[in-house]
Amino acid sequence: MQKNTTSNLLGFHYFPDSAHYTNKDLNFALEHLSKLNAGWLVLRSEATRAIPETFIAGLINKGITPIIHFPLSLPNSPSAADIKAILNAYAKWGIKYVILFDRPNDSSSWSASGWSQSNLVESFLDRFVPLANECLNFGITPVFPALTPGGSYWDLSFFKLALQALQRRGQKALLNKMALASYACTFDHPLDWGQGGTDRWPNNMPYITAANSQDQVGFNQYQWLEGIAEKVLGNPLPVILLGLDRKDLSSNNLYSDSESVDLVKQIKTFLSSMEQSAAPESPILAGNFWLFSAAAKDQNTDSAWVREDGTTSAAYAVFSGTGPSVSSETKNASTKNEQSATTAATSDHPILHYLLLPKYEWGISDWHLEVIKPFILKHQPTVGFSLAEAGLAKKVTVVGGEQSFSDEDLSNLRKNGSEVDRISGDGTSIATQLAER
Repeated sequence: MQKNTTSNLLGFHYFPDSAHYTNKDLNFALEHLSKLNAGWLVLRSEATRAIPETFIAGLINKGITPIIHFPLSLPNSPSAADIKAILNAYAKWGIKYVILFDRPNDSSSWSASGWSQSNLVESFLDRFVPLANECLNFGITPVFPALTPGGSYWDLSFFKLALQALQRRGQKALLNKMALASYACTFDHPLDWGQGGTDRWPNNMPYITAANSQDQVGFNQYQWLEGIAEKVLGNPLPVILLGLDRKDLSSNNLYSDSESVDLVKQIKTFLSSMEQSAAPESPILAGNFWLFSAAAKDQNTDSAWVREDGTTSAAYAVFSGTGPSVSSETKNASTKNEQSATTAATSDHPILHYLLLPKYEWGISDWHLEVIKPFILKHQPTVGFSLAEAGLAKKVTVVGGEQSFSDEDLSNLRKNGSEVDRISGDGTSIATQLAER
C-alpha cells in the first residue's frame, strides 16, 4: 500500500472542463491556491490531447500535486495504445496519480447498449485494466474511479466484485499499487453519517437500510469501500476523496452560504485531524473540494469558490482568512486602513470588516456601488450582499433599512459576535453617513 507522503491533504477540483490551461489561467489559479494553502488539484483531461506541460510544471513548482482525471465514456473508451503517448508525457512531467473513468456503477456513465450488458463489472474491467497497467508502466498510480454512493448498480457490490475479479485475473501488481477515489458528498446527511462502515452497521442490504441503521450514502462512503478492500485484499487502499462540500452529485442542489461555511469548517477540522494524527500512515491521500472555479455560464458556476472575475465565495474565507469578495475594486483598494491595522481576525470571524449591501429582485443598485467607493478606499471592507458571509466578520456595516435587512437579521449577527452598524435613510443621508464613518 502506498503511503501518504505529505501532511497537507487539502485539494480542489479545478474547472469542470478542460479549457482553462493557459498561462493566464495558471497565474489565476496559483494566486488563489496559495491563499487557500492547497496541496492538490484535480485536473480534467481529454484522451485526445494532454494538458500543457507549462501548466502542470507551474503547479508542481509551487508544491501542488496534480491529479489527472480521465472521465472516459463507457463502453467506447480509448484503448491503452490510444492514450499511451499522453500518459508517457504526463509521467515525464511529474504526474503521479491518474483517475480512470467516473462512476462506472451509474447508468449515466454508459451508453444504453453498454449498460444493458449482463456482466457489467467484467465489461468495465475489460476497459479499466489495460489503461491502469499502462499507467503502471510509466510509474503512475492508477486510481480506481469513484462510484456513485448507492448508484444504479449498488456501489458496494460493484466494488467487491471488481476486486475479486482483479484477483481472479491475476492483477497482483495492479492491486498492490492502485489507489481508490470516493465521492465524499453528504447527500444531506451529517458528516458522521455511516461512520464505521459495515462493521458498525452490518444489517443493511442493497437499497435497503435496516431500521435504526445508517448506510454508505454520505461523506463516509470511503470507509465502507475500505472495509471491503480489507476483507478481499487484506489491506486498505490509498484514498483520494472527491466532491467535498457537495450535497450530492447534482449541479443545482446546493447548500446555502451559511450551510456551506458550516460544512467546510467541519471538513477542515476532519482534514486537520487526519493530517495530525495519522499521516503518513493515513490511507487518505487528499480531500478535494468542489469546486475551485467555473466559467461564468457553466452550470457549476454557483459552486465555485473563485469566480472568473476574481471574486470569492463565503467558503473561501474558511481556509484563506481573507473573506469573500464581490469586485476587483474592493480587492485592489488602498491599504490605508487604520481599523484593520489594529483589529485582528479570528477563526470564528476571519473577515475583519464586511460592508453589507441590499440586493433587489431586479438586481444590484448602481447608486449603492457608486456611493460606497470613498468608504471602501478608507476602510477596505469586504463588500457583499449575503447575511451568511456577513456573519463571518468581526464588524458589519449594513447599508439599508428594515425593508432590506430586518432588525432580527441584525440581532442574529450580533448574537454571532459581530459588531453591527446600520446606515439607513434617503440617498443623501446614506451618502453623508458613509462619509462620516
